[in-house]
Amino acid sequence: MTNSRHKPLAGGFADPAPPPLASVRHLRRFLYIAIGIALAMLLQARRSSPAPISSRVPLYVGLIAVELTLVWFVAIGIRARGFKVIDLLGYRGRKTFDVTIDVLAAAGTAAIPRFLGPILFQLLGRWTSQTGFLLPATAFESVVWIVVSIAAGTCEELVYRGYLQRQLWSLTKSLPLALALQSVIFGFGHIYQGWKPALVTAIYGLVFGLVAAWRRSIVPGAIAHAVVDILGGLRL
Repeated sequence: MTNSRHKPLAGGFADPAPPPLASVRHLRRFLYIAIGIALAMLLQARRSSPAPISSRVPLYVGLIAVELTLVWFVAIGIRARGFKVIDLLGYRGRKTFDVTIDVLAAAGTAAIPRFLGPILFQLLGRWTSQTGFLLPATAFESVVWIVVSIAAGTCEELVYRGYLQRQLWSLTKSLPLALALQSVIFGFGHIYQGWKPALVTAIYGLVFGLVAAWRRSIVPGAIAHAVVDILGGLRL
């Protein structure tokens, strides 16, 4: 136990199943919370579409609060096993070469939706994402959106790839199964966008999980995640 605290927690393809970060009860409660947030967002999306929104800033602040609350809940669970949130980054002992590869990995991961999008459109057919109530409409909202995207990229990678993926790997003893399960749960968290966008999000979650396992760190995925959200919200 003392040694595992200082190893990268994202886990690599050749690594054996790691010890759990938190209890099974904590994982179960985390899933309940994640499902509850997804259903609340679904209700919000259906309720918000007909009426114009005067300002999205309060909604953005609420989203950041939700992301930080999830990280806080994860922190409570892993603290009981002697871990800290910073341990989930998997970034201790990185050398200059590792950092360079991580930056390139982040850039490549951020570019994947640009190339994968047309393929998914062909396979699934075009869709309309129910995210109009979220997208910024003013310059100030765009600035706040960037903050939201950075918070979402960091917090969701900490929670889903740093915590959930490792927890599922520890329980199932199978990294491929853990990758698949965390991507499904991640995609369900975006069901408010519609089932097709949620499926696409699950695929992106699988990509982020693969990158975390490859690099033994969530940092490249967090950078890519934030960039994808920023560009998507600003319609770039």
